[in-house]
Amino acid sequence: MKALSYQQKSYALVIMAALVLLVLATLFAKLSLVQQYQYAYTELSHQVLFIRDQVYKVKVSDNHSYDKITQSLVNVERKVQQLQQGLQPLSSAKIGNSIIIDEGMREHAQQYSSTVEQLIANLETLLRLKISQEYSVHTVSLLQQDLLNSFTDAESKMHIFALAAANPQMNTLENPLFNTSQYQSLAVHIELLAKLDEQIKLKSQQVFNTNVSDSMAEQARFWLVLVDDIKFYLLFMSICLLGIYAINYRIQLREQARKESEILHDLSKVEQEKAQLSLVAEHAQDAIIITDSSGRITWVNKGFVTLSGYKPEEIKGKKPGKILQGKNTSKQEVDRIRQGIKQQQSIKSELINYHKDGSEYWIDIAINPIINPKGQVTHFIAVERDSTARKKMEDQLAQAVIKADVSNKAKSTFLATMSHELRTPLNGILGMAQIIEPNLENPEHRQQIQILLESGNHLTSLLNDILDFSKVEEGKLCLENELFQLKTVIEPIISTYEPICAEKDIGFEVKNSINEAQSFKGDKARVRQIIYNLLSNSVKFTESGRVTLSFKQAVNEAGTSGVAMCIQDSGIGIRQERLDSIFDPFIQAESSTTRQYGGTGLGLSIVKQLVELMGGVITVSSKVGLGTRFDIFIALERAQTPVNTPSETSQVKQTLPENIRILIAEDNKVNALVAKTFCQRLGHSVEIAYNGLEAINILKTKPFDLVIMDNHMPEMDGIEATEYIRKTLHLSVPVFACTADVFKEAHDNMIHAGANHVLTKPLQEQSFRDALAQFTHLIGKEQQLTASDNKVVALSRHQPQELNTTEADIDYRQLRAVLADPETFSQHIAEFNEFAEGSITQLIAAYDDDNAADICQLASIIRDKAAAFFSARIYTLALEITETLAGVESVLESQLKLERLQQLINLLEVNIHQNQRLEQGQNIEPKNDDISDVS
Repeated sequence: MKALSYQQKSYALVIMAALVLLVLATLFAKLSLVQQYQYAYTELSHQVLFIRDQVYKVKVSDNHSYDKITQSLVNVERKVQQLQQGLQPLSSAKIGNSIIIDEGMREHAQQYSSTVEQLIANLETLLRLKISQEYSVHTVSLLQQDLLNSFTDAESKMHIFALAAANPQMNTLENPLFNTSQYQSLAVHIELLAKLDEQIKLKSQQVFNTNVSDSMAEQARFWLVLVDDIKFYLLFMSICLLGIYAINYRIQLREQARKESEILHDLSKVEQEKAQLSLVAEHAQDAIIITDSSGRITWVNKGFVTLSGYKPEEIKGKKPGKILQGKNTSKQEVDRIRQGIKQQQSIKSELINYHKDGSEYWIDIAINPIINPKGQVTHFIAVERDSTARKKMEDQLAQAVIKADVSNKAKSTFLATMSHELRTPLNGILGMAQIIEPNLENPEHRQQIQILLESGNHLTSLLNDILDFSKVEEGKLCLENELFQLKTVIEPIISTYEPICAEKDIGFEVKNSINEAQSFKGDKARVRQIIYNLLSNSVKFTESGRVTLSFKQAVNEAGTSGVAMCIQDSGIGIRQERLDSIFDPFIQAESSTTRQYGGTGLGLSIVKQLVELMGGVITVSSKVGLGTRFDIFIALERAQTPVNTPSETSQVKQTLPENIRILIAEDNKVNALVAKTFCQRLGHSVEIAYNGLEAINILKTKPFDLVIMDNHMPEMDGIEATEYIRKTLHLSVPVFACTADVFKEAHDNMIHAGANHVLTKPLQEQSFRDALAQFTHLIGKEQQLTASDNKVVALSRHQPQELNTTEADIDYRQLRAVLADPETFSQHIAEFNEFAEGSITQLIAAYDDDNAADICQLASIIRDKAAAFFSARIYTLALEITETLAGVESVLESQLKLERLQQLINLLEVNIHQNQRLEQGQNIEPKNDDISDVS
């Protein structure tokens, strides 16, 4: 059994001592209480016996004695009752008394009370009998005297005295005395007096019985024995307490001896450690310097001598800085060290020191103050380590990083140049193929052109993979954070891969267990790219069977919510030993894959890096001949606000502009011809400028509805030309940039210059159509805006009757589909009205202050709110204002027309008025199928 520790023994003894003290306190309290009752009952016994004697001696003629004895009996009876009640558990005056009073005390008190009560009752009876006796004697005396006065003859007197002597003489002779009422009354009272004498004699025997005295003596002995017992227990517990203290004292002595032994052992150990530390410090390779509080050297080790070349006797009493520092030592670091020493702080630094022979060397130094218990610095200890070799390595690494950055920049420049150079002719090839295809009637020729388009698109895909990989590698790939619904990702995937799978005669199934109304925040385009890349591989490597794509909401191990996707096919599969390297760049599952199916081997690498950029993870499992399964988790934040994509819905609802004038700025004649043909096939008139300067000169003389601006052109490039159009010509004509650069920086530069949209080469006819549809509301409005510039001189509100309610475009049907609960629907409508009112006030105030940044931020917030309420007009107009004012400080100096801000205010007011009519119960369900231009 394990021995108790010192603390455990101490705790046990303390507990035992506390218990003994508690018992002692209880015993002392009981002793005090018992002595009180002993004194009380002893005094009471004396009083009872005294009263008994008084009753024996009492005379009725002495009224004062009678009253005093009676009052004494009452007092004794009350005192007995009080003492007995005080010993009862429920009637004790104090809680402590009820604890220390035991049953024996109560029983003896009960017996005593019974004895005293019986004695008092007997004394009261005896007292009453004596009173009656006294009255009877007096009455007999009066009756006898009265008879003697009435009958004076000797015979009568003889009979009267004989009766009074209780010895009447029965005489046959009749005497008139016998017939008198006085004689008969005297006879009755004499008989009563005899009976009283008998009762007094009997009661006196009961009262003065020795049992009463014995009972009271027994009671006194009980309390006396109880007091002696308590004193014995007190003595015993005191001895126990002394024993506990003696044991504790012995344990303390042992513990003190043990501690002294440990201290001696620790001191011995410390001395050994000091000797070892002294040995370590003396022979350590690092230099160790000890100085006094003023910073003068008192001791150095051999490492310092080796590092600095100075012997201890040469530097003792000197300050290290004066002999070790030189011209190339950093003054800032020296000042920082001095400041740290002055503030009594530990400090680390890196600086140059000088050897005794004058050569430089780098050191890492750590200085720590030694502070005594009074808070005073007694010494400083400095540890110096030679870091010259590391500094040289760092310099070499820095040079290598510079070279690597130069190499990366050269690679990026090369990729950008190659992208432009490859996409420029590719634009001509694909563009001309798209132009030729609809005009061919020979099926064979159409098939050949189709092969040409497919090969060109494949080449574009390979080029995009290489550029994406390069951007990820350089850390230049930025993710967007926009609101979207998953159906906007799924629907294009279905429309793309259903016909492809049908053509290959394989099944294609999409399973989506996520609520269609659920919105997410993230990069929708990159999510789509991940799925496209994986599906492309699955479809490519599946000759029979099916390809399945599934979606569900999930939470990863860290508790982050997102979307889990699974892509499973029944294709050729991947060997187990190749799975570990399948996500490496330029790696394919089999060497024969490249020959049979083509590809760069970058697709999966890009997918993995995109997934990880989104805070997700991708895993793969496969069996040769049975198929492959990719499981992907992407951390997408769930959004509470319902989202609509007006830019997408508007493509369906808006029609393409007709018969507009387009200026194409393109230095490559083939690309210019392709763009011109696309525009002319849509019924538009086109003019071509072969550089930016030529485009500027044309715009100075002719109005156009749209400008398509190439980026790289001689004399003046697209960025310079676009900035000139916006800042010098002050034209708001829509500008579509068209560039072979796919890097985000190039696109951002065009947008910042004032372009409304960026088209990427090779130009696709469908992407051109989509851009036209998206910006229909801007195309052809230049002249209208110019003519109306002077109509609006300040922003203003309108009365409801001044508003055109046909411009209200909140789609209540879609909003009700998302918010099925009528109460929630009404709350959102009221929320929109409050938001719109506040936004109008803030827009007017921001314009009055010429604060473009506030207007841009407000327009961005309004755009998001419009998306949530399916308001395409407000969304489109707010988006235009946001893009126009991005990065602009002054509204007056920007290209934004005041007319557009007023139109936005008007639309907000119209929708507020329409919502108010809806709340009043009017039937105002709008026809959202016909959305015209907001202007």
